[in-house]
Formats: sequence, structure tokens, C-alpha cells
Amino acid sequence: MSSNSAGIPRVAVLGTASGLILMAFFTVLWGSWSLVGLSGPLAVAVIVAFSSLGVVFVVEGVRLLLILRRFPTIDTASRRAQTKRIGLRFGIIFGIEGVLIGAASGLLATAGLSDYLNPVIALIVGLHFIPLARVFERTIDYYIAGWVVIVAITGICLLAFSGTPVYTVWTMVSLATACGTSAYGIYMRQLSRRLRGERAAS
Repeated sequence: MSSNSAGIPRVAVLGTASGLILMAFFTVLWGSWSLVGLSGPLAVAVIVAFSSLGVVFVVEGVRLLLILRRFPTIDTASRRAQTKRIGLRFGIIFGIEGVLIGAASGLLATAGLSDYLNPVIALIVGLHFIPLARVFERTIDYYIAGWVVIVAITGICLLAFSGTPVYTVWTMVSLATACGTSAYGIYMRQLSRRLRGERAAS
């Protein structure tokens, strides 16, 4: 086992497992939202594909949780403080995201602009990956953020200027966002498998 993996604390492994389960939930959620503009075999294929990925992510997360106790606890004051800061920042970002989604939903409904709900929520979701990239020091968050934000803005513009049917835009944005969360889940699954493999070899 490498010296780097040997120093991975239990709380970081727990974060990876939790992230996998979160990505499973959001992948299935956005995949299901895309069904607004789909029907027949295509709708079945989409929901089966994203649901299957969700199951894979959950299974991997559970497998990681089952070996959680094999990883060391945080043993220094500096690492405990760092972990506390990361947890606090993540909580703040997640909380702000929830507040913004709630506020945007209310404002759009009040203004009679509910057609924009889907891409606006996707925009907020995409933007929240940017500060997460700094918190967790992961480059992939920037890529996911860029992808989802571009698609969300495209959806907003299509609704505002092109007359594209709402269900078409919602389907496009939802599929793209589900692909983004799927990519993140696949990344975390690879990380999880590496953690399990290194721990088994120790």
C-alpha cells in the first residue's frame, strides 16, 4: 500500500461513500425529470440507464462503508481542524444551494415564469460545484460545473428567445445534468475502488 493511501483518514473515506450515494440520488432524480419530454422505448431506456447507474453508485458506496473501520481515524489536531473546516464549508455551500433553489422556485412561480424552473435549478446546481472544487481541491468539479452551467444557460436562452417547447428544453437540460452527476459518480466510484483495493493489499 502506498504511503499516500495509508494516510487517508476514515472521514475522507466516509465522504467518498456519502458522495456516491448522493450522486445516485441526483442521477436518478434528473434522469426521471427528463421523462417530461420522452415516451415509449426511449423513456424506458433513459430511466433504466440512469437507475442502473444509481444502483451501481449505491452498491459501491455501501461496499466502502463496510470497510470504513479499516481506515485510520484522524490523529492530529491540524487534520481534525482541517476536516472541520471542510465540513463547515460544505454545509454552508449545500445550505446556500438549497435556499437559492427554494427562493428561485418561489419567485419564478410568483412571476408566472415556472417554465424556467428546470434550467434555473440546473444553473444553481452547476454553480455550486465551483466552490466545492476549492473546498475539496478537485479539478473535476470545475468540469462538471462548466458542463451543467452551459447547458442550463442554453436552456434559459432557448425558452426566452427561440420558442422551443418547454418539455423539450426540460428534457435536454435534465438529461445533460444527469450525465454530469453520472460522470461525477463514475469518478467517485473509481476513487472508491482504488481505496478498497489499496486497503485490501495492506
